[in-house]
Amino acid sequence: MGTIIHVELTSTSPEKTADFYARAFGWESTASPHVPDYLVARTGDGSGVDAAVMSSRYQSQSTIVWIEVPDIDAAVASVETAGGASAGEILDLPGEGRVGYVKDPHGVVIGLKQPR
Repeated sequence: MGTIIHVELTSTSPEKTADFYARAFGWESTASPHVPDYLVARTGDGSGVDAAVMSSRYQSQSTIVWIEVPDIDAAVASVETAGGASAGEILDLPGEGRVGYVKDPHGVVIGLKQPR
């Protein structure tokens, strides 16, 4: 089953956007050590998912959900079989696992993560 584990919000001004969510909802953001203009946001305690605010130069879609998968290559193949498509390279993110983007048949971008 594909569980939603993360949400990305894109912005032309990630710092200002992160500041908005901090003031409006108390999110605590820190800069990613791996990706420039990418801030990881803790959205609070309890159930729910954390988020990130990133530069829209990486993806233009305003909100992207991330789904955890046990095998990212198999998940990409399933997306393609279902009528979707790969949307870039699969990358190894140090300390995190393998990550990549796919698109559904209507062009909606979805992030996939295979934990390490």
